[in-house]
Amino acid sequence: MTKDNVLIFKNSAIMYVRLVLTSIIGLVASRFVIQNLGVSDYGLYSVVGGIVVMLAFLNTVMVSTTYRYIAFEMGKNGTDGIRKVFNISLVIHLGLAFLVLILAETAGVFYINNYLNVEPGKVPDALFVMRFSALATSFSVASIPYQGLVTAQEKFGVRATIEIIRSVLAFLAALVIVYSDDKLRLYAILIAIATGTPSWLFFSYCKKKYRDITQWQLQKEFSKYREMLGYSVWIMIGAAAAVGKIQGSALIINAFFGTVLNAGFGIAKQVNGVVLMFSRNLGQAAIPQITKSFSSGNTGRSISLACYISKYTCFLMLLPSLPILLETHFLLQAWLGTVPPYTVIFCQLMIVDALIASLNAGIPAVVQATGKIKYFQIILSTTSLMSLPIAYLLFKAGYPPYSIQFAFISTALINVVVRQVLLKKLIDFDVIHFMKTSYLKVFYVVMLVLPLFFIRDIFSPGAARFFLVSFFSVCWLVAVIYLTGIEKKEKAFATEIISKILIKTKMYG
Repeated sequence: MTKDNVLIFKNSAIMYVRLVLTSIIGLVASRFVIQNLGVSDYGLYSVVGGIVVMLAFLNTVMVSTTYRYIAFEMGKNGTDGIRKVFNISLVIHLGLAFLVLILAETAGVFYINNYLNVEPGKVPDALFVMRFSALATSFSVASIPYQGLVTAQEKFGVRATIEIIRSVLAFLAALVIVYSDDKLRLYAILIAIATGTPSWLFFSYCKKKYRDITQWQLQKEFSKYREMLGYSVWIMIGAAAAVGKIQGSALIINAFFGTVLNAGFGIAKQVNGVVLMFSRNLGQAAIPQITKSFSSGNTGRSISLACYISKYTCFLMLLPSLPILLETHFLLQAWLGTVPPYTVIFCQLMIVDALIASLNAGIPAVVQATGKIKYFQIILSTTSLMSLPIAYLLFKAGYPPYSIQFAFISTALINVVVRQVLLKKLIDFDVIHFMKTSYLKVFYVVMLVLPLFFIRDIFSPGAARFFLVSFFSVCWLVAVIYLTGIEKKEKAFATEIISKILIKTKMYG
């Protein structure tokens, strides 16, 4: 068990503590928001203000430009190189932040005025929400170099704290609108503040902790600008495709079915967002290690980490996904009271889509470490976005709203294969080893948990079944993962970690 592997474990644990806290806060806040805004206004915010909802994902992807280059320089032990990379990244992201505002005032305004399926009297509200969402997004984009620096330095405790603060502010926003008459507009303002505050906190922390690195120096090495800008553009294309897939689907659903269905889709996105965070946390904790290993010439460790990240990401996602899939209707009814149409099936299919996508969770980090991401991003983004025209045609043909998720699942399966092929062409990647280490183990686990969906129906629906099924399913999943999903050396690693935790617990107890 190496020191670097322990660091990955500790950082993952920090991020999962953050995940639990922010998820609980977010779910409670959502109930207040839905109750106070109403289904129609919540659907409107889900469509127009969805840029803020997807901001966490967009930042996670875009910040990889900065921390990839900083981590690469750290792997070569170059302080001057880190400062140069930071300043170049800052100039690039300030430009991108300005571009967000321009697009909002041109394309955004045009779409709302001409195509948004909303009551005529709600158009001014939609424009108001869009403008504040765009403002919050621009602040967040401008702070990405600071977030990237914190990530590359592996200060995940700082990052987790700031993200928890953001969730608390969003929760307070949900409480405050109870006492307002113009709830939608006030909520848009407060969420913009809650989203912008972390940007200021990242900026303040980095200015204090990394004064030498963040000191402003105009870099005149234009070849480096081109290199980083090119990398940023390709990363942005991938991020835009991911965000565009979700936001585009919301717009298509709005065009065919209106804002009530958008509410169901928006709720499903939020539940899926919790599950997706389980996929990102492990990857975020390991990406700096993958990049540093690659830049120092240890390609074998980078590939090995990618294999294990893919497997464990899927297992970690299964932990919350399995109880949710088994008891989706009960959970939504207990959480919301009144469940909008199609919300249950939206949730279930979104989670299946996310689980499929997690099968290659470790591969993008290796590709980004090589710096050769152009064709990787173009091909995968194109495949993902193909689901939107397919969904449009399905709706035109009269298929139900949830059929859009079958289009997503189909393209996700295609991308699982495409990622393997592309990585094989970039580096000496052993596909067979990856499949044995990752896919085969996941397959065993999934086959052994599928019977739970039939056993569940023996019991009558209700709170008693929910607690019984949730407890038993998680225990069964953990046992199955331990027995069939991991290898002997991984079991030894897990046993050693648990032993150390127990020893420390007894010491402090």
